Amino acid sequence: MNKGKRAKKKLSFWQTLQAASGPYRRLYGYVKPYKARFILGLSLGFAFGMVNSLLPVVVARVTSTIFHGTAPNPMKLRSNLEALNAGPKINSILLICLAIPVIMTLRSLCSYGNSYCMNWVSNKVVTDIRTQLFSKIVRHSMEFFNKMRAGFLISRITNDTRGMQMALTTVSSDLFKQPVAIVGGITVLLLMDWRFTVVTLILFPICLLPIRIYGRRARNAVRDEQAGMGEMVVTMQETFAGIRVIKSFAREPHQEKSFKHSNQLQFSNAMRMIRSMEAVGPLVETIAAARVGLALLYVYTVNLSAGRFFGLISGIFVL
Repeated sequence: MNKGKRAKKKLSFWQTLQAASGPYRRLYGYVKPYKARFILGLSLGFAFGMVNSLLPVVVARVTSTIFHGTAPNPMKLRSNLEALNAGPKINSILLICLAIPVIMTLRSLCSYGNSYCMNWVSNKVVTDIRTQLFSKIVRHSMEFFNKMRAGFLISRITNDTRGMQMALTTVSSDLFKQPVAIVGGITVLLLMDWRFTVVTLILFPICLLPIRIYGRRARNAVRDEQAGMGEMVVTMQETFAGIRVIKSFAREPHQEKSFKHSNQLQFSNAMRMIRSMEAVGPLVETIAAARVGLALLYVYTVNLSAGRFFGLISGIFVL
């Protein structure tokens, strides 16, 4: 009996997963003509994640070389020259100091290439979908147009396709960039100092709570905002198309009231979305600051070197 219930729950889970991924599978069907640039964008996103995860190692190497031993008195030229001769050569130091700008430049180029390719593909897909949608709508019968409002159809072609573009760009990009960066960053930090990583990542699961809670609120607000925008477009289209009838029966106050209501609803939904999206940043930053405090406590306890500390703390901030 219990096995049957578990199998039913498992089946319902997979059915829910397939239902949720269905629109994305259909959306990715439009990507096939542009799969070369799409794969290039995903590859650059993967490269971004890998380069991002190597940043702590580079920072640790550079700071270990720069902050070596006790710094000599800058007022004593002879001591400075002796320290310089005893340490790495000046050319080697210059090359080491250039490592951080080089890896940051490579990281930025990968991020730019990924964003450009994904936005190019998403805009092409949206262009194709709009053309196909318009052709399909315009070939419907007059009975269809008698039942449907023109403003609603305009909203479908403009606003809904824009939502598809955002989904294609964001999901496709983040599915490769962020997981690779997170897994690679945690792996590098564990290899550098697993105790430090465990101490600082104790609060990491708490960061997921505001993202999950406010992310759901933001999605609902975006959906309501799209619906409100469609209603506002319908009101404008009906007003401008039937302006002669409206003026003949002095219906201007009624149309103004209808538009004001839809416009106010649009404002409320937009502010709901902004509150949900902007609340995540401060909460996550507060939790991250607490993690930095734990990291400093660990550094004081084990007397960690400056170079290793800078490398590890840069990895925490990247995460």
